[in-house]
Amino acid sequence: MTRKVPLIKEYRIHKLVRCLECIDKFAYNREKQRDCVLSLYSNKMEKSLEHREKSIFRGMVIPSLRYTGLIIGFGDVIRSSANGRLIIESQFNGDLHERCLRAIMYEIDKKIFNFLTTIEQHRYSKNELIKELSGQIMASSDKQKKERIEKWLSILHQVELIKYSETVSINEENYKQTFLDINANLKNFNRFEEFVVSEYYILGRESARIVDIRSLREFVGIRFLKECGEILTENQFDYLFRKFISTTKSFHISLGEPMGADQKLFEYKGNFYKTIIMTKKEVLK
Repeated sequence: MTRKVPLIKEYRIHKLVRCLECIDKFAYNREKQRDCVLSLYSNKMEKSLEHREKSIFRGMVIPSLRYTGLIIGFGDVIRSSANGRLIIESQFNGDLHERCLRAIMYEIDKKIFNFLTTIEQHRYSKNELIKELSGQIMASSDKQKKERIEKWLSILHQVELIKYSETVSINEENYKQTFLDINANLKNFNRFEEFVVSEYYILGRESARIVDIRSLREFVGIRFLKECGEILTENQFDYLFRKFISTTKSFHISLGEPMGADQKLFEYKGNFYKTIIMTKKEVLK
């Protein structure tokens, strides 16, 4: 069965991170986001701002960040996602930053591309691998298939999940660490509960206690990163948050559905939710 995979036009990790920083720094200000991103690209051709915005900002950077799930929102209300913030905030520690990139790119691959599964199973030369993967994806031409494959393989190589020699193979040492980093069951659940409650009350101060779960993901993830030196991706947060909702004896939980189409919603028991209200249960004496 073939599947659709996106074309990640901006596939240079260092440039992708710099662009993500622009989006985060000027959240919800599209004009400043655009100017910041365009400043990262040379202007030797002296093309018009309109042309550069169309080809670089709207045509390359925004789609690449959106396909990788590192931003949420559209038009004038774009900001970094929880995973995007993890990448930005992890830069205080080089090793942690690299592990963070691997963990997030690994999860993206497993969700969208699934190239790593093929590489795990067989050692192909790069040309053989491209031929094998071409039979697994949909595109209007072999040229487009090859471009999609090569760009994503480049990202996997840049974050050192795979390595090239005579064949394309898994980087075993980094792979083992990534499995540890993405394992939600290895996270301290008591700390998770502590961070969820603390960040909920902070976020709820100015919103009548109605908190966007996507923001909760973001700030709990940053707490784990900075206080525990651990990576809590969006997938891990959602896994532990479902456990928290179903096991908590301290709070009444009310989940709110989105008013319209939205991104990165929280899935619980087959339904999708955007917000949460937590009410402390009264202790019977």
